[in-house]
Amino acid sequence: MYRVLCRKGVRMEDDLMSATQAAKYLGISRVRINQLAGVGKLQREEVGGYFVYRRSELDRWRELPKSVGGRPKEEAGPLARAALA
Repeated sequence: MYRVLCRKGVRMEDDLMSATQAAKYLGISRVRINQLAGVGKLQREEVGGYFVYRRSELDRWRELPKSVGGRPKEEAGPLARAALA
């Protein structure tokens, strides 16, 4: 289980994780966790001066469909269209 002692001695519940723990749990960087929270894609709370993430919120985010990025083939540039032909 994930337990953290905050700097003010507040013990976090088992389902709460620091940014570092959340990043490890999801397999992404701590910077990415903070970016996702900053744009509202992940909810976070402040406990004892730290931002923490609920395991249920991380699981919810993990289950969301992810985009693969890039443009659709129909909108591809001339070099990509040539490669597709």
